[in-house]
Amino acid sequence: MKTKNNPDRGSLSLISDALPKLKGTTQKVAQFILNSPQETINLTITELATRVGVSEASIVRFSKSLGYSGFHALKIRLAEDIVSPMMIVHEDLMPDDTPATAVQKAMNVGLRSLEDTMRILDMPMLGTAIQTLCSARQIVLFASGNSIPVAMDFDFRLTKIGLQSRFSIDPTMQEMYATLISPEDVAVGLSHTGSSIDTVHALELAKQHGAKTICITNHSDSPLTRYGDFCLFTAVRVSNFREERLDSSLAMLALMESLYVGICIQRSDAMMRAVSKTIRATEHRKY
Repeated sequence: MKTKNNPDRGSLSLISDALPKLKGTTQKVAQFILNSPQETINLTITELATRVGVSEASIVRFSKSLGYSGFHALKIRLAEDIVSPMMIVHEDLMPDDTPATAVQKAMNVGLRSLEDTMRILDMPMLGTAIQTLCSARQIVLFASGNSIPVAMDFDFRLTKIGLQSRFSIDPTMQEMYATLISPEDVAVGLSHTGSSIDTVHALELAKQHGAKTICITNHSDSPLTRYGDFCLFTAVRVSNFREERLDSSLAMLALMESLYVGICIQRSDAMMRAVSKTIRATEHRKY
């Protein structure tokens, strides 16, 4: 059963109309969403699959049968159905907020994400991840979407201190890097949701080819964590609508900063030599 997705129709209406024609697992998914739409928008695909008692593939098939590209797209439309337009811009905003109030709320959300991430950070796991990165022949980074700038920044800084790091924004290149990786290498997957298909696939490939793997995400129960030997988590309040929120980027940047600082301490002599060389090589680019 394939439903043509009309952008003017809400997802709840589409699901309700489709329900009588559904059978088996897709019917179970539809019934759960109709009964608990608010709960659904706060769940990852893995969490929803567990809650309903179906596979993640069943949820993807159901979403595509409604005309959506996947569960994430369905979840965004579902959220649009049940909340005010102002909340789609930022969950804490109210229609009568002044610009000053809006800015203050946005800043407070960012600060809270840093504080919460520090509170839940597994320090022994962080230390192990730092040691693993320091001993790697090569560090290969995987990221997509909003996590790309974070990966680019980490790649730049690792290179500056003399480590062999690779990153490409092209998912095909990431797949090739993952396939050519060795057991002496470390692969790092970055995804706020932990459900980015390209990132999950690349980290899975890297693990299959023997690399040690590190995953960095906001969701402990997400597909990405299945392929991480070491998992580090941010603690950003779930957004029902936007992955590109400032607080998610801030928390992940802070976590990457922790890894970077730890590496610098572990490799202080080699780091200083490399920094001296790279600064001299690039000093002509600044006035």
